Amino acid sequence: MVVSLCAAEPRERQGIRRLYFRTPLGRVAVIVALAIVIGAPSAARAQAIPAADSLAVPVDSTLDLPTVIARALMVSPAATLGEENIETARSAGRVAAGAYLPSLTANASSLRSDIISPATIGATSGSAYSAGLASSIDLFTGGRRSADRARARADLTAAEATNVSQRYAVTLGATRAFYETLRGAELVAVANARVTRAERGLRYAQDRVRAGTATKSDELRARLELTSGRQQRLAAVDTMRTATLVLGRIVGVDGPIGARAPASLEPQPLALDDSAIVRLATDAAPSVTAAAASVRATEAATRSAKALYLPGVRLTGGYAWANQSPVLSATRPGWQLALGTSFPLFNGYLREDAVTRSQAQAEISRVTALDVTRQVRTESKRLIGALALATEAIRLAAEAQSVAREDLRVQTERYRAGISTSLDQLTSELALTQAELGFVAARYNYQVVRAQLEALVGRPL
Repeated sequence: MVVSLCAAEPRERQGIRRLYFRTPLGRVAVIVALAIVIGAPSAARAQAIPAADSLAVPVDSTLDLPTVIARALMVSPAATLGEENIETARSAGRVAAGAYLPSLTANASSLRSDIISPATIGATSGSAYSAGLASSIDLFTGGRRSADRARARADLTAAEATNVSQRYAVTLGATRAFYETLRGAELVAVANARVTRAERGLRYAQDRVRAGTATKSDELRARLELTSGRQQRLAAVDTMRTATLVLGRIVGVDGPIGARAPASLEPQPLALDDSAIVRLATDAAPSVTAAAASVRATEAATRSAKALYLPGVRLTGGYAWANQSPVLSATRPGWQLALGTSFPLFNGYLREDAVTRSQAQAEISRVTALDVTRQVRTESKRLIGALALATEAIRLAAEAQSVAREDLRVQTERYRAGISTSLDQLTSELALTQAELGFVAARYNYQVVRAQLEALVGRPL
């Protein structure tokens, strides 16, 4: 439109316009007009973009790591299941021990019948009342009771070890969520720092464009970097909001919960050396203990199944109180004692099936226990190595962040002095942002790896 209007103007006016543009005052007026035209949409867009304060994630409260773990263990279904499994195993142990004790039963009955003894002269019906106590005990079961007790003890050991494993699994999940929330907060801080640097870089670029020492492309690049920083901030805020909601669910709250940063996130030395940790994991890790207990339980179950090939001996006795009744089926007063045995000669291969199944389960448990031990040994070595790498990654990330910050400072001064280009400035800003993100990732990766190692061995390190 401007070209067509200029072409339509008289030649005299076009000449005056060219002469006006060639004067210093005319060029200044044109630059001011262009700045107003360019700045107006930018100001409108700036009003539409929310401020950093309005992007803050509201939380109901902030909790430290020990509180998060304690509350997660209180509300976790897995931790509750582990505790209840222990109670169930203890109850099974009481049942196995109770098999050595005699049973005791009280009974009472009342009967009226016209079926009476022929010796009862003149009676057409009779009534019978009785009460009694009965008891019985197995004297010999072929080793079944002792095998059942051994299996109950092994099941209790497995339940306790599994409970420890589940509690540490819950602890690991809570720790992950806690550090994920802290990481989200630091990602927001990194994004805010990027936006601040981008805003400062845009001001520098605009100043240089006004001064005529930079091109419009420099300002556009700076504006693009500002937009990218704001996009990163939105993504970081969304990550943090999700993390706070997840942490709230884990601790049993229906709203977002923030994380209170510990006094230090620096790597701390382990309480044991590497070889001792590997030995501890392969000997006493909860998964290894549970697998070994499962082997003992299945072996005891096999012995219990084989007891069916031996006869059982049972002693029963009791005492009854009753009236003298003419009813033929009435209980007679007095005591009785009986000793009996039973031995199934053939029961449709049920004994053989029970032994075969228990032996198969015992073999599966044995192979599984060996595999669990190998897995724990491998995983402990991997996590120890990963922890060492994470420690070194923190050191390198801190060094990279320091170097990138100093490089940006130098490039900023060079850019303001007109020595370097806007591309150099933007490259340094992006390098600093990446270094800051790498430092955040390295610090929290170390904490998560350490929590994984503690969950594997089942104790703090």
